[in-house]
Amino acid sequence: MKKNSPRRNIADAIDFLTDDSYEQQITDIEISEVSEFSDHPFHLYEGKRLEDMVESIKKNGVLNPVIVRKLDDGKLEMLSGHNRMNASRIAGLEKVPAVIKSGLTDEEAYIYVIETNLMQRSFNDLHDTEKGAVLKLRHEKISSQGRRSDILRELNAIENGDEFDEESQVIDSRGRLAKEYNLDNRKVARLIRLTYLIEDWKLFVDNTKKAFLIGVNISYLAPEMQTYLYQECDEMGIKLNLKNAEALKKMNADKPLDETAISKFLLSNEKEKIKPKEYQSIKVRAKVFDKYLKDIGSPSDVDVIIEAALKEYFDKRG
Repeated sequence: MKKNSPRRNIADAIDFLTDDSYEQQITDIEISEVSEFSDHPFHLYEGKRLEDMVESIKKNGVLNPVIVRKLDDGKLEMLSGHNRMNASRIAGLEKVPAVIKSGLTDEEAYIYVIETNLMQRSFNDLHDTEKGAVLKLRHEKISSQGRRSDILRELNAIENGDEFDEESQVIDSRGRLAKEYNLDNRKVARLIRLTYLIEDWKLFVDNTKKAFLIGVNISYLAPEMQTYLYQECDEMGIKLNLKNAEALKKMNADKPLDETAISKFLLSNEKEKIKPKEYQSIKVRAKVFDKYLKDIGSPSDVDVIIEAALKEYFDKRG
Protein backbone atom coordinates (compact mmCIF):
# COMPACT_ATOMS: atom_id res chain seq x y z
CA MET A 1 0.00 0.00 0.00
CA LYS A 2 1.45 3.36 -0.98
CA LYS A 3 2.07 5.97 1.67
CA ASN A 4 -0.65 8.31 0.49
CA SER A 5 -3.13 5.55 -0.28
CA PRO A 6 -4.86 4.87 3.05
CA ARG A 7 -6.84 1.67 3.31
CA ARG A 8 -10.54 2.33 3.60
CA ASN A 9 -12.61 0.79 6.36
CA ILE A 10 -14.74 -1.83 4.62
CA ALA A 11 -17.50 -1.44 7.18
CA ASP A 12 -17.88 2.22 6.16
CA ALA A 13 -18.86 1.21 2.64
CA ILE A 14 -20.34 -2.26 2.40
CA ASP A 15 -21.62 -3.30 5.76
CA PHE A 16 -23.22 -6.41 4.30
CA LEU A 17 -19.77 -8.02 3.95
CA THR A 18 -19.65 -8.43 7.72
CA ASP A 19 -23.18 -9.85 7.84
CA ASP A 20 -23.49 -13.61 8.36
CA SER A 21 -26.53 -13.60 6.08
CA TYR A 22 -24.57 -11.97 3.24
CA GLU A 23 -24.93 -14.91 0.83
CA GLN A 24 -28.68 -14.96 1.36
CA GLN A 25 -28.85 -11.36 0.12
CA ILE A 26 -27.51 -12.21 -3.34
CA THR A 27 -30.02 -12.43 -6.16
CA ASP A 28 -29.76 -12.48 -9.94
CA ILE A 29 -30.99 -9.32 -11.64
CA GLU A 30 -31.56 -8.37 -15.28
CA ILE A 31 -28.77 -6.15 -16.61
CA SER A 32 -31.28 -4.22 -18.71
CA GLU A 33 -33.22 -3.23 -15.58
CA VAL A 34 -30.30 -1.42 -13.91
CA SER A 35 -29.62 2.25 -14.60
CA GLU A 36 -26.23 3.94 -14.26
CA PHE A 37 -25.50 5.90 -11.10
CA SER A 38 -26.50 9.46 -11.95
CA ASP A 39 -23.24 11.07 -10.82
CA HIS A 40 -20.69 8.30 -11.22
CA PRO A 41 -17.25 9.97 -10.91
CA PHE A 42 -15.04 7.09 -12.06
CA HIS A 43 -13.96 6.13 -15.57
CA LEU A 44 -14.88 2.70 -16.89
CA TYR A 45 -12.12 0.28 -17.87
CA GLU A 46 -10.93 0.41 -21.47
CA GLY A 47 -8.52 -1.48 -23.69
CA LYS A 48 -6.76 -4.57 -22.38
CA ARG A 49 -8.09 -4.19 -18.86
CA LEU A 50 -11.66 -4.33 -20.14
CA GLU A 51 -10.86 -7.15 -22.58
CA ASP A 52 -9.34 -9.25 -19.77
CA MET A 53 -12.41 -8.73 -17.59
CA VAL A 54 -14.74 -9.71 -20.44
CA GLU A 55 -12.76 -12.90 -21.09
CA SER A 56 -12.73 -13.74 -17.38
CA ILE A 57 -16.50 -13.33 -17.15
CA LYS A 58 -17.04 -15.46 -20.25
CA LYS A 59 -14.94 -18.20 -18.66
CA ASN A 60 -15.87 -17.96 -14.98
CA GLY A 61 -18.97 -15.80 -14.77
CA VAL A 62 -19.32 -12.88 -12.35
CA LEU A 63 -17.62 -14.06 -9.17
CA ASN A 64 -18.37 -11.02 -7.01
CA PRO A 65 -21.89 -9.58 -6.92
CA VAL A 66 -22.56 -6.01 -7.93
CA ILE A 67 -24.33 -3.68 -5.52
CA VAL A 68 -27.46 -1.81 -6.56
CA ARG A 69 -30.04 0.21 -4.70
CA LYS A 70 -33.79 0.13 -5.07
CA LEU A 71 -35.20 3.59 -5.73
CA ASP A 72 -38.54 4.86 -4.46
CA ASP A 73 -40.18 3.99 -7.78
CA GLY A 74 -38.90 0.40 -7.57
CA LYS A 75 -36.23 0.82 -10.25
CA LEU A 76 -32.64 -0.31 -9.66
CA GLU A 77 -29.58 1.96 -9.74
CA MET A 78 -25.97 0.79 -9.90
CA LEU A 79 -23.73 1.57 -6.91
CA SER A 80 -20.74 -0.76 -7.10
CA GLY A 81 -19.62 -2.93 -9.99
CA HIS A 82 -19.95 -0.62 -12.99
CA ASN A 83 -17.04 -2.33 -14.72
CA ARG A 84 -18.34 -5.84 -13.99
CA MET A 85 -21.75 -4.83 -15.29
CA ASN A 86 -20.28 -3.29 -18.45
CA ALA A 87 -18.05 -6.31 -19.08
CA SER A 88 -20.97 -8.68 -18.46
CA ARG A 89 -23.04 -6.82 -21.03
CA ILE A 90 -20.21 -7.07 -23.58
CA ALA A 91 -19.77 -10.77 -22.73
CA GLY A 92 -23.40 -11.35 -23.67
CA LEU A 93 -24.81 -12.00 -20.20
CA GLU A 94 -28.40 -11.04 -19.47
CA LYS A 95 -28.23 -11.38 -15.68
CA VAL A 96 -25.65 -10.75 -12.94
CA PRO A 97 -25.58 -11.62 -9.23
CA ALA A 98 -26.35 -8.60 -7.08
CA VAL A 99 -26.98 -7.36 -3.58
CA ILE A 100 -29.93 -4.98 -3.50
CA LYS A 101 -29.82 -2.19 -0.91
CA SER A 102 -33.03 -0.42 0.05
CA GLY A 103 -33.75 2.79 1.92
CA LEU A 104 -30.44 4.51 1.10
CA THR A 105 -30.29 8.29 0.90
CA ASP A 106 -28.47 9.87 -2.04
CA GLU A 107 -25.55 10.69 0.27
CA GLU A 108 -25.32 7.11 1.53
CA ALA A 109 -25.48 5.81 -2.05
CA TYR A 110 -22.63 8.10 -3.07
CA ILE A 111 -20.54 6.81 -0.17
CA TYR A 112 -21.02 3.26 -1.49
CA VAL A 113 -19.82 4.38 -4.93
CA ILE A 114 -16.71 6.13 -3.60
CA GLU A 115 -15.67 3.71 -0.88
CA THR A 116 -16.10 0.51 -2.87
CA ASN A 117 -13.93 1.95 -5.64
CA LEU A 118 -11.21 2.78 -3.12
CA MET A 119 -11.35 -0.80 -1.86
CA GLN A 120 -10.40 -1.97 -5.36
CA ARG A 121 -7.90 0.74 -6.35
CA SER A 122 -5.44 2.85 -4.38
CA PHE A 123 -5.87 6.61 -4.29
CA ASN A 124 -2.69 7.01 -6.36
CA ASP A 125 -4.16 4.93 -9.18
CA LEU A 126 -7.09 7.29 -9.67
CA HIS A 127 -7.33 10.03 -12.29
CA ASP A 128 -7.20 13.60 -11.00
CA THR A 129 -10.97 14.14 -11.31
CA GLU A 130 -11.58 10.84 -9.52
CA LYS A 131 -9.28 11.92 -6.71
CA GLY A 132 -11.27 15.13 -6.50
CA ALA A 133 -14.51 13.20 -6.05
CA VAL A 134 -13.00 11.15 -3.22
CA LEU A 135 -11.61 14.21 -1.46
CA LYS A 136 -14.84 16.17 -1.85
CA LEU A 137 -16.83 13.40 -0.18
CA ARG A 138 -14.31 13.12 2.63
CA HIS A 139 -14.22 16.91 3.04
CA GLU A 140 -17.98 17.16 3.36
CA LYS A 141 -18.11 14.16 5.66
CA ILE A 142 -15.69 15.62 8.22
CA SER A 143 -16.82 19.26 7.99
CA SER A 144 -18.78 20.30 11.06
CA GLN A 145 -21.52 22.03 9.10
CA GLY A 146 -21.23 20.26 5.76
CA ARG A 147 -22.95 23.19 4.12
CA ARG A 148 -22.13 23.63 0.44
CA SER A 149 -21.64 27.40 0.69
CA ASP A 150 -19.16 27.10 3.56
CA ILE A 151 -17.20 24.39 1.79
CA LEU A 152 -16.97 26.35 -1.45
CA ARG A 153 -15.90 29.49 0.40
CA GLU A 154 -13.13 27.59 2.16
CA LEU A 155 -11.94 25.89 -1.03
CA ASN A 156 -11.83 29.16 -2.95
CA ALA A 157 -9.72 30.74 -0.22
CA ILE A 158 -7.27 27.83 -0.20
CA GLU A 159 -6.97 27.59 -3.99
CA ASN A 160 -6.25 31.31 -4.28
CA GLY A 161 -3.71 31.21 -1.47
CA ASP A 162 -5.82 33.40 0.83
CA GLU A 163 -6.22 33.04 4.56
CA PHE A 164 -9.46 31.42 5.68
CA ASP A 165 -11.21 32.48 8.88
CA GLU A 166 -10.28 29.68 11.27
CA GLU A 167 -12.82 30.98 13.79
CA SER A 168 -15.67 30.18 11.42
CA GLN A 169 -17.90 27.19 12.09
CA VAL A 170 -16.20 25.09 9.42
CA ILE A 171 -13.61 22.63 10.75
CA ASP A 172 -10.17 22.81 9.14
CA SER A 173 -10.89 19.57 7.31
CA ARG A 174 -8.42 20.33 4.54
CA GLY A 175 -5.54 19.83 6.98
CA ARG A 176 -6.82 16.41 7.93
CA LEU A 177 -7.25 15.44 4.28
CA ALA A 178 -3.82 16.76 3.35
CA LYS A 179 -2.24 14.67 6.08
CA GLU A 180 -4.31 11.57 5.30
CA TYR A 181 -3.46 11.59 1.59
CA ASN A 182 0.04 13.11 1.86
CA LEU A 183 -0.94 16.20 -0.14
CA ASP A 184 -0.52 19.91 0.53
CA ASN A 185 -3.59 22.00 1.32
CA ARG A 186 -3.69 23.77 -2.03
CA LYS A 187 -3.50 20.50 -3.98
CA VAL A 188 -6.45 19.18 -1.97
CA ALA A 189 -8.50 22.29 -2.78
CA ARG A 190 -7.59 22.18 -6.47
CA LEU A 191 -8.45 18.50 -6.81
CA ILE A 192 -11.85 19.16 -5.24
CA ARG A 193 -12.37 22.09 -7.63
CA LEU A 194 -12.26 19.59 -10.51
CA THR A 195 -15.55 18.10 -9.30
CA TYR A 196 -17.27 21.29 -10.49
CA LEU A 197 -16.28 20.61 -14.10
CA ILE A 198 -18.75 19.24 -16.62
CA GLU A 199 -18.00 15.74 -17.90
CA ASP A 200 -16.30 16.89 -21.14
CA TRP A 201 -13.78 19.02 -19.26
CA LYS A 202 -13.18 16.23 -16.74
CA LEU A 203 -12.23 13.92 -19.59
CA PHE A 204 -10.02 16.66 -21.02
CA VAL A 205 -8.17 17.00 -17.70
CA ASP A 206 -7.71 13.25 -17.23
CA ASN A 207 -6.63 12.55 -20.82
CA THR A 208 -4.48 15.60 -21.62
CA LYS A 209 -0.97 16.29 -20.37
CA LYS A 210 -0.50 19.41 -18.23
CA ALA A 211 -4.25 20.08 -18.18
CA PHE A 212 -4.73 19.98 -14.40
CA LEU A 213 -4.52 23.74 -13.76
CA ILE A 214 -6.49 24.49 -16.91
CA GLY A 215 -9.32 22.43 -15.46
CA VAL A 216 -9.05 24.13 -12.07
CA ASN A 217 -9.50 27.56 -13.67
CA ILE A 218 -12.34 26.47 -15.96
CA SER A 219 -14.19 25.00 -12.96
CA TYR A 220 -15.05 28.53 -11.82
CA LEU A 221 -17.29 29.06 -14.87
CA ALA A 222 -20.99 28.21 -14.67
CA PRO A 223 -21.75 24.71 -16.05
CA GLU A 224 -23.64 26.06 -19.07
CA MET A 225 -20.71 28.35 -19.92
CA GLN A 226 -18.29 25.44 -19.53
CA THR A 227 -20.41 23.55 -22.05
CA TYR A 228 -20.43 26.48 -24.48
CA LEU A 229 -16.67 27.00 -24.10
CA TYR A 230 -15.96 23.33 -24.76
CA GLN A 231 -18.18 23.26 -27.84
CA GLU A 232 -16.64 26.45 -29.26
CA CYS A 233 -13.10 25.19 -28.70
CA ASP A 234 -14.01 21.91 -30.38
CA GLU A 235 -15.66 23.56 -33.40
CA MET A 236 -12.87 26.13 -33.84
CA GLY A 237 -10.09 23.62 -33.27
CA ILE A 238 -8.72 25.63 -30.35
CA LYS A 239 -6.48 24.02 -27.75
CA LEU A 240 -7.07 26.03 -24.61
CA ASN A 241 -3.86 26.74 -22.69
CA LEU A 242 -3.26 27.76 -19.08
CA LYS A 243 -2.90 31.44 -19.93
CA ASN A 244 -6.32 31.39 -21.65
CA ALA A 245 -7.94 29.53 -18.76
CA GLU A 246 -6.53 31.93 -16.17
CA ALA A 247 -7.78 34.90 -18.20
CA LEU A 248 -11.27 33.38 -18.45
CA LYS A 249 -11.35 32.78 -14.70
CA LYS A 250 -10.38 36.40 -14.01
CA MET A 251 -12.94 37.74 -16.49
CA ASN A 252 -15.62 35.57 -14.91
CA ALA A 253 -14.72 36.87 -11.44
CA ASP A 254 -15.17 40.46 -12.63
CA LYS A 255 -18.43 39.69 -14.41
CA PRO A 256 -20.03 36.26 -15.00
CA LEU A 257 -19.23 35.23 -18.56
CA ASP A 258 -21.91 34.75 -21.19
CA GLU A 259 -21.71 33.22 -24.66
CA THR A 260 -20.90 36.55 -26.33
CA ALA A 261 -17.98 37.26 -24.00
CA ILE A 262 -16.55 33.76 -24.49
CA SER A 263 -16.83 33.98 -28.29
CA LYS A 264 -15.13 37.40 -28.38
CA PHE A 265 -12.33 36.11 -26.17
CA LEU A 266 -11.68 33.05 -28.32
CA LEU A 267 -11.79 35.02 -31.58
CA SER A 268 -9.43 37.71 -30.30
CA ASN A 269 -6.92 35.08 -29.22
CA GLU A 270 -7.11 33.34 -32.59
CA LYS A 271 -6.45 36.65 -34.40
CA GLU A 272 -3.33 37.19 -32.32
CA LYS A 273 -2.04 33.79 -33.37
CA ILE A 274 -2.36 34.57 -37.08
CA LYS A 275 -1.03 38.15 -36.88
CA PRO A 276 1.19 38.70 -39.96
CA LYS A 277 4.92 38.65 -39.39
CA GLU A 278 6.93 41.84 -39.79
CA TYR A 279 9.51 39.96 -41.84
CA GLN A 280 9.23 37.04 -44.26
CA SER A 281 12.13 34.94 -45.49
CA ILE A 282 12.97 34.61 -49.20
CA LYS A 283 15.73 32.69 -50.97
CA VAL A 284 17.83 33.78 -53.95
CA ARG A 285 20.40 31.79 -55.88
CA ALA A 286 23.99 32.20 -54.70
CA LYS A 287 25.21 33.73 -57.97
CA VAL A 288 22.42 36.36 -57.86
CA PHE A 289 23.28 37.22 -54.26
CA ASP A 290 27.01 37.47 -55.05
CA LYS A 291 26.36 39.65 -58.11
CA TYR A 292 23.93 42.17 -56.59
CA LEU A 293 23.77 41.92 -52.79
CA LYS A 294 27.05 40.59 -51.45
CA ASP A 295 28.66 43.97 -50.83
CA ILE A 296 25.55 45.76 -49.53
CA GLY A 297 26.21 47.22 -46.09
CA SER A 298 23.20 46.15 -43.98
CA PRO A 299 19.93 44.18 -44.17
CA SER A 300 17.96 47.43 -44.19
CA ASP A 301 19.91 48.57 -47.28
CA VAL A 302 19.06 45.24 -48.93
CA ASP A 303 15.37 45.91 -48.14
CA VAL A 304 15.54 49.31 -49.84
CA ILE A 305 17.22 47.95 -52.97
CA ILE A 306 14.85 44.98 -53.33
CA GLU A 307 11.78 47.16 -52.80
CA ALA A 308 13.01 49.72 -55.40
CA ALA A 309 13.82 46.99 -57.92
CA LEU A 310 10.44 45.32 -57.45
CA LYS A 311 8.61 48.65 -57.76
CA GLU A 312 10.38 49.45 -61.03
CA TYR A 313 9.69 45.94 -62.33
CA PHE A 314 5.95 46.04 -61.62
CA ASP A 315 5.62 49.67 -62.80
CA LYS A 316 7.03 48.67 -66.18
CA ARG A 317 4.54 45.80 -66.39
CA GLY A 318 1.75 48.29 -65.84
